[in-house]
Amino acid sequence: MKKIFYTIGIIGMIIIDILTFIIPKNPYYIIPAITIYSFDKPLWLCIIMSCNFIFLGALYEIYDLTKK
Repeated sequence: MKKIFYTIGIIGMIIIDILTFIIPKNPYYIIPAITIYSFDKPLWLCIIMSCNFIFLGALYEIYDLTKK
């Protein structure tokens, strides 16, 4: 069961990474930093980090619910 969720997670992350460059019109748009302690980030990096975090969080929660 654990291997199934690992493969779903890896395949889902790859799909999200591919869609990150397909869906936005300009994935290389630079998002400016809000504070002096952060840095300017490209749009594709922000989408990858946020969508993968949400996807993996939901996937691990489903895995925990199926373990019970």
